[in-house]
Order: sequence, then structure tokens, then C-alpha cells
Amino acid sequence: MIRHDADVTSVKKRSCCGRPPALDDEERRQRILEAASESLKSYGYHAASMDSIASCSGMSKKTLYQFFPSKNSLFETLILERLFTPFDFVTNPSDSLEQQLTDMMTRMADCLLDEERLSLMRSIVTETTRNPAIRQLMTDLFHLSGRKFNVQNWLMDQEKAGLIKVGNPEDASDLLFGITLGAPLLSQLTHCRPPRSREDLLTFIQQGVKVFLAGYRIPQNI
Repeated sequence: MIRHDADVTSVKKRSCCGRPPALDDEERRQRILEAASESLKSYGYHAASMDSIASCSGMSKKTLYQFFPSKNSLFETLILERLFTPFDFVTNPSDSLEQQLTDMMTRMADCLLDEERLSLMRSIVTETTRNPAIRQLMTDLFHLSGRKFNVQNWLMDQEKAGLIKVGNPEDASDLLFGITLGAPLLSQLTHCRPPRSREDLLTFIQQGVKVFLAGYRIPQNI
């Protein structure tokens, strides 16, 4: 069957950007957050307006305010959900400490090194250096999130079991992050080095985990 030009034009019109039909509340909410993310990357926090976000999302400005009462609350939600979301991962207690920790940090790498998240981090880093509002927002959200990632809970559980001695789990998790994911993350954020292959990244994480456990593991009596 041959499609006439008028039919092709009709299909194009139906598939172009604009207000989508029959979106539920969660779909609308996520569409707004996506538009806010794009606006932050394109214009920065100060220049991004609720009008531009509404236009980008295909929603009315009234709809935006039904979900988010202000621009600040919108970007607060964006950062909290897209950047500070805890990494849900359950280790296998029958695995060795080294394997459990390697699996956990590999899962964290998969989340952090996602290009969408990296783009958001680059935008926020730029904004915090020149915008006091975003700097204060990041400070508040950093404390609000509590950085309660699974790794801190895991460290405390292993300490209670008498397998490691970490003292301050927050400092220990910072150290662990630094020697396993710090360099790969910094390299991709700044584009100063090509991304590691999956195999090289896993090897790097495994080596970092070994160094970490060598300093914190409690020798077990046999």
C-alpha cells in the first residue's frame, strides 16, 4: 500500500513534540523533572524559568505549579531524586566480604557513571561555584539525604558482627568511595581521561576494595 504525502504529514504531526495525550500524574511529574534537568544544563539555575520548563515539558505553567509550588522546590526535588537517591542493593551474606563490597561498589558505579546523572552533576558543579542559591540548596540537601547509602549500613553491620572495625562509618565510606570510584568519576566528569572499559573498572574497584579491607578487617581466630 502506497502512503500519500498527506498521510505522511498527518503521521508527522501526531508524532511531533507537544502535549502528550492521557498522561497520568507520575508521567507528568517525570516529564516536568526531565524538562527541568534539560533547562538546568542549557540555561543554568538562574536563567531557567518555570515558563521555559513548562514549554519544554509540553505542560501548562498551571500544571507545573500543581506539582511544584516554586522553582526552588522543583529543582530541590530534581537534585534529591536524581542525584541523592539511595542506591538500593542487597548483598549476598554467603559471599566473602570482598565480594559483597565489590558487588556493592560496582552497582554504585553503574548508577553514578550513567551519562544522564553525570550531566546533571556537571551542571550542578558549575552552578554551585557561581550561584549562592544552588550552593545553599546543595548544602541543605546533602544533610537532608544523610548520605544513607547501603554501604554505610553494610559497614555498620559488619562491625557489629566483629568482622571489621571502622569507627566512623561516614568517614570509612568516604575513604572507600575515594579509592574505588573517586578517580573514575572525576575522569568522566571532567573528560580528562577516556572512560574505563567495564573490565578495567571492575579490576580497579576490586583492587580498591582489597586495600580498604586490609586496613579495616579484624583478624579472625582460627
